[in-house]
Amino acid sequence: MKHWSALLVVAALLVPASRSHAKKTEDFRHSYEQVWGAAIRLIRVDQGYAIKDRDESVGYFLFDYKDDGRLYPGSVELMRIEDQGGGPIRVVIQISAMPSYIERMLLDKLEKKLVHEYGEPAPPPKPSEDPDE
Repeated sequence: MKHWSALLVVAALLVPASRSHAKKTEDFRHSYEQVWGAAIRLIRVDQGYAIKDRDESVGYFLFDYKDDGRLYPGSVELMRIEDQGGGPIRVVIQISAMPSYIERMLLDKLEKKLVHEYGEPAPPPKPSEDPDE
């Protein structure tokens, strides 16, 4: 029985860690144009990843995430969320072949870049307390 336990431990160590097939999402209160520009500059200039396709009016771009000399397809999507007071921009980053912390790291860098370049966004408007409005 001890022999089987050792084999199970060895087998578990040899199985590669599972990769994320999820995507990471974050809402930003900066303008669409600010978020779009900052996201493009983050990926292309700051990170040095090639952008393969983009369409600002639709709100997406595709890029190649580079890790250890290999390229992995990634995407960034921007969506206007008008119904949440102040029209935040939802950003979705997906690199399906990589662990989800990579997507989270890029969203965190985007947030820092937006604050550094444009300052803190205006707070969302407060809902009216007057039921007649």
